[in-house]
Amino acid sequence: MTIETSKDAQAFSEFEHQGWQTVSGGYEQHFARLTSQSAPAVLDAAGVGRGMHVLDVCSGPGMLAQAALARGARVTGLDFSAEVVRIARRNVPHAEFREGDAQALPFPDDSFDAVVCGFGIIHVPDARRALREMHEVLKPDCRLAISVWETPSPANGFGLLYGAIQTHADPDVALPHGPDFFQFSAVEKLRAALEETGFSRIAVDHVEQTWEFTNPSGLVASFVEGAVRARGLLLAQTGAVREAIEQAVIEGMQQFRSADDAYRVPMPALIGSGAKD
Repeated sequence: MTIETSKDAQAFSEFEHQGWQTVSGGYEQHFARLTSQSAPAVLDAAGVGRGMHVLDVCSGPGMLAQAALARGARVTGLDFSAEVVRIARRNVPHAEFREGDAQALPFPDDSFDAVVCGFGIIHVPDARRALREMHEVLKPDCRLAISVWETPSPANGFGLLYGAIQTHADPDVALPHGPDFFQFSAVEKLRAALEETGFSRIAVDHVEQTWEFTNPSGLVASFVEGAVRARGLLLAQTGAVREAIEQAVIEGMQQFRSADDAYRVPMPALIGSGAKD
């Protein structure tokens, strides 16, 4: 597998950094309740247990860090956004968080008993470099686990949103080039990426997650308020185009409506894990 990288790493990094400085509170409000659902499976895949020193790369608001602490681990978290680090320190005061680049981890080789990365590898310009960095700081015979979104389909939230965007939006808006957001979203591709970056004893597991809303407009609002790339694409459209996208998503949300009038949207994930020999 050829791992795709950004064609303009600096511009893409600046775009992502500015985005997370802006939407980190929205991510915590909207996405944390979704992505925290896969935290136990990520920690299981990395073999996290009591007394271990765990590195949480692209830590976000601290969901994985908090879950690892609950298992008796010691946690160091890293994120490149100062605002994200501030939120993580507030949420998880007993973990250590610092600013840093996933592509240049500021730790010695063979430092950690486990490395985890929750939905972060899809936000870096060079995922190959980031995965190799995680491999280097992991102790021999210990494990890494990362989570990514599954491939969009008509039966999940990403498929609903991006289907509406594909139908109605101008795809050629001026955003910095980033790697394919879903390049690791199939089992064989995630496995190949871990093999390519030096990991062995690889496993890839499917995890069901459900995003619940009380209003069908909540899906688009959550992306606008708490995402970076989807938000940038949506905000770059004309008002009329955004309205068409929102209306298409609202109509599509009806398939996820439950008898209690809640909208439960499937947002499945893959967890890839591997060991350092």
